[in-house]
Amino acid sequence: MIKRILIAIPALALLFAVIYFHGVVAKVVAGLVAALCIHEMMGTLGKNGAKPIRPIGYAYAALLVPAYEFVGGFTGVLLLTTAAAIGILIVLVVTGRNVKDGLATGLPMLYPGVFWACFIAVVYLPKGASQFMLLLLFAAAVLTDTFAYFTGMLIGKHKLIERISPKKTVEGAIGAAVFGAAGVTLFGAFAQASFGVDIPVYWYAVAGVVLSVLSQIGDLAASLVKRHCGIKDYGHIMGPHGGAMDRLDSVLFISPAVYAVALIAGM
Repeated sequence: MIKRILIAIPALALLFAVIYFHGVVAKVVAGLVAALCIHEMMGTLGKNGAKPIRPIGYAYAALLVPAYEFVGGFTGVLLLTTAAAIGILIVLVVTGRNVKDGLATGLPMLYPGVFWACFIAVVYLPKGASQFMLLLLFAAAVLTDTFAYFTGMLIGKHKLIERISPKKTVEGAIGAAVFGAAGVTLFGAFAQASFGVDIPVYWYAVAGVVLSVLSQIGDLAASLVKRHCGIKDYGHIMGPHGGAMDRLDSVLFISPAVYAVALIAGM
């Protein structure tokens, strides 16, 4: 347990730096983490017999933040994704490589790539709003995971989706949704003023449920890919905590919803 906590400290320090310093620090970290997640996903899919076209995948990862910043936000991401898809098809046609290789290159550009672009979009919000929404994003993921674990451990009896995640229970999922929504509501109500944000409190209750559900789906989706490829973790950069994808699977899934909340609130 102590070893796991010690390994998590650098990640927490990095998260603190992203939120506190923001600006260039947040953009650089977002780009590096995007590249790491895409690298892990290509590596995972490669264990299932495919051979991802790594130069295209890495180029896409490296250009994700610049495309967002300098080519019109999501328009830049769309153009980059389209260009990468064209590159994949050209390689397949010219070299005669298996279509499976192309799919193993394209999927990481969509998941986690495009999902992470939504996280990048949150980083690019005005500073106060961005810091608040980033805190809300990670708070929702942590609260959901925590309450799912403890509720499932205390009263969990019915398996949720055993073929994907044997330890998750229906009771744990419901507990995570209820208490996660409550936690998000309390956090939003009491913290928003400190960041210059003014959103009706009932929005947080609705958003809390949505974020909690998406967080759990994100966890299950990541587990589905791992089971399909026959691995336990996406990577080992965080030791017993696994890879970046293992720690950020929930964050990836709720980033689009958090960005949507920011847009609806006019940030």
